[in-house]
Amino acid sequence: MWGKKDKQCDPDDPADVAQGSHWDHVIIDPETKLIVSLVVGRRNADTVVQVFTDFYARTGGYLPELITTDGYAVYEAVILDTYGVWRAELGLTAAEEAVFDRQGMPAFYFPVEITYARVLKEKEGNRVVKVTSAVVRGSQEQAEETLSQSEQSKTLNTSFVERYHSTQRQFNGRKKRKAYTFSKELSFHEACTWLEVVWYNFGWRVRTLREKVQAEPPRYHYRTPAMAAGLADHAWTMRELLCYPLYPSKDARQKSTIRTYKQVLERLEGVLTIEAPT
Repeated sequence: MWGKKDKQCDPDDPADVAQGSHWDHVIIDPETKLIVSLVVGRRNADTVVQVFTDFYARTGGYLPELITTDGYAVYEAVILDTYGVWRAELGLTAAEEAVFDRQGMPAFYFPVEITYARVLKEKEGNRVVKVTSAVVRGSQEQAEETLSQSEQSKTLNTSFVERYHSTQRQFNGRKKRKAYTFSKELSFHEACTWLEVVWYNFGWRVRTLREKVQAEPPRYHYRTPAMAAGLADHAWTMRELLCYPLYPSKDARQKSTIRTYKQVLERLEGVLTIEAPT
């Protein structure tokens, strides 16, 4: 943002909240390329909590089979907090407690349906020289089974998010590197970011989502991420997007409390040892 660099910003000064660097934290469905959740904010643990909280709410608590992130250490704790549950939080009866004891259910339960994998990139200068991946939660067999059913990728990677960031830099001049069009005010930056996200989901025909409808000569039906996800039956025009009426629900209008990474660690105390991020 215009005004101050990160090293000159005071995190305790309200006047510096909208200064410095702000990042797009994105959760994308690799099968449909749909951007499900986005939070514009600092590259810190609290913003990661916000984006996963948003994703959980938008998907109604759906359990994803595979979650892949980069090497940022806070992801594991946030994912555990998002989908894990303490037995004490379930409100079980004495009889149900006895059944869970016989089944060996631990005090803190993380769904076995979810596999979490981390992709690490080693750099020398500005070049990636080595890429490694590891399954953090779940099993390698689960990850391989999920990938075998994918139509988009057969390896653990974060390329879908990286490709999206590259595409949206072409859409949004405010995010082009070393350009005079960079954002000067956070409110306008967020507004343009959301306009670009909605256009990407509903208006942008992604080449890799096309379906062949005729072999010779080849003919294709091009789809947007929203069409691939079953949320739309055609590619929306910009006029349709700008004129579509929005009526937030009563719950959405109510001010919600934003959880912090500190609260996440407090809830997970005793589950695993995770150092606070720097």
